[in-house]
Amino acid sequence: MAMSRTPLELQLAHELDEARKLLETMGDELATDIQVVMAHGVALQSVDIVGQIMGHIAAVVRAAERCEAVEDIGMHDLKMKLLPTLKDACDKAA
Repeated sequence: MAMSRTPLELQLAHELDEARKLLETMGDELATDIQVVMAHGVALQSVDIVGQIMGHIAAVVRAAERCEAVEDIGMHDLKMKLLPTLKDACDKAA
């Protein structure tokens, strides 16, 4: 069952995407400095992971079919955290 998105939900998804792009730009810039990479490689990976999470959340917020959007998430841990919160809604939609 498709749900319509409110202007607020669409704006929130957009803002998450914009914040993700800023993180990506920052991470890319920092990753060009070998000293930074050597000293903070794990932190740079965390920046990338946070960006991925933000992108997935934005996609779910934006989606008309949220159950499908959660199912499409490629990050297993995030998907497993979100599926129980949508279980009732997804069961009713099926």
